[in-house]
Amino acid sequence: MSFSFTRRYILALTIIAILSILAFFNLNKLLSIQSNDATLIHLSGQQKIITRQVAFFAIYYKINKLKDNIKLMEEAHRNLTSMKMSKELSAIYYGKEVYLDNKVKKYLFHAKRFLENRDGRSQNYVLKNSEQLLEDLEKAVEVYLKEAQENTNKLKQVEFYILLMTLITLLFEALFIFRPANNSINKKTDELIVEKDYSNAVIESSTNAIITIDNDSKIRTYNKMSETIFGYSKKEMLMKPYFYKIIPEIQSLLDAEDKQNVKESEAINKAGEKFPIRISFGTSGENNDIHIVANIQDISKEKLNDKMLQEQAKFAALGEMIAIIAHQWRQPLAQLSFNCMYLKKKIKDPQLIDEAEKNQDIIHFMSETITNFQDFYKKTDNTNFNPIVSIEQALKIVDSSLNLSQVKVIKETESKLIIFGNSNSLAHVVLSIIQNIVDVVKTRNIHDPTIKISLKDTNKNIILNIEDNAGGIKVNPIEDIFKPFNSKKSTPSTGIGLYMSKLVVENQFNGTIKADNVKDGAKFIIKLPH
Repeated sequence: MSFSFTRRYILALTIIAILSILAFFNLNKLLSIQSNDATLIHLSGQQKIITRQVAFFAIYYKINKLKDNIKLMEEAHRNLTSMKMSKELSAIYYGKEVYLDNKVKKYLFHAKRFLENRDGRSQNYVLKNSEQLLEDLEKAVEVYLKEAQENTNKLKQVEFYILLMTLITLLFEALFIFRPANNSINKKTDELIVEKDYSNAVIESSTNAIITIDNDSKIRTYNKMSETIFGYSKKEMLMKPYFYKIIPEIQSLLDAEDKQNVKESEAINKAGEKFPIRISFGTSGENNDIHIVANIQDISKEKLNDKMLQEQAKFAALGEMIAIIAHQWRQPLAQLSFNCMYLKKKIKDPQLIDEAEKNQDIIHFMSETITNFQDFYKKTDNTNFNPIVSIEQALKIVDSSLNLSQVKVIKETESKLIIFGNSNSLAHVVLSIIQNIVDVVKTRNIHDPTIKISLKDTNKNIILNIEDNAGGIKVNPIEDIFKPFNSKKSTPSTGIGLYMSKLVVENQFNGTIKADNVKDGAKFIIKLPH
């Protein structure tokens, strides 16, 4: 189709070019003919004037002027008769009816004869025939005028036909070239607009941040997900070289030999918070203005899920390990307890009997501890229970750690209401908070560390408060303590304990958890609907 359009366009341009050349030559010819006709008309008109002057100067014997006019009349007649004539003009000049050429020559002959010899007969001839000659010259002038007009009309007609052909060519060009071309361009433009709209829709609906950078490192594309992930609006980022603000390592990523591969890096949002991303680079194909296309995915949740899976796997592994330990230790502990009972019956020494009883207590404590750990990590179903069960369960697990750190626990747990859920999950929440407090106590060397745990019943909720005197929470804003990977402790930590606690309270119990700083420390408030 493009070849056919090209051929038609070339043909139209060729026709217009030919018509323009013809118009140019026709105009030149018209000007030339008009100039020639004007000369002829001027000369023939001049002859009439000179004829009168010759007769006038002959009457008054103005010899010098007569001589000049005779010469002018001769030149004019010579020029007129030397040019190509039409049949009508030739008949006037050389035909028997007028024979103007002979009359002019005869008139000039007598004028010269009078000039040279002052011949009266020649003077009389000039005077007698001047009027008749003027009438014959007027006939020639009329023919010249008529032929000049005819020539002009013919050339005007040709010019009109050329103009008409040019207009027709332009009309055909508009109908068969420009209109199809315009329709084709409009169709292609519509297709490009649809394609661009589709492309924009795909980019804007992408769950990843799509950012394109031009050759001047300015951001040219910044989709909605980019605004969501990084916090900057399009107005703040478009046409600005700010890519380094959100991904500081961009240059090293682009300089890497394997920059086409997917990489993991770190980004910074508008609030200054760092978070992990997965990024890949590409090009925009034929668009030379775009230097690089970045496809960015926020993998914070993915990383968090990995950590949570690790934590869950760790809990599962601990449960399995404790189950194995319980299985391996039950029989030896039972045998040791039997041996102690046997020794108590056989020996008579009171001190040895007392030691045997102490050993029996130790064996009982070990057996009970294994049972507590086994119950804590054992998977249980949702039931109706009182939160005191979960509190006691958590305290049993962390009892040795509390004693080692000399942390005093004050309990005010007299709640009678029950909640629905998993008691082990709530025990994990209490344990996580207590472990965080113990870690802070160790780090800050708190004097007489104390943890106060209280339960309070209201019309709609059971409120569980866990308060300490460890100096308070240093995170600002304090709500960020429940964000993942926000641990500020010097001891190794995953940073997701409190985050998981928040998920458990909100998702499993439909409750709320928040933290506040109080006089000497921090306070966690958990509201559980009953």
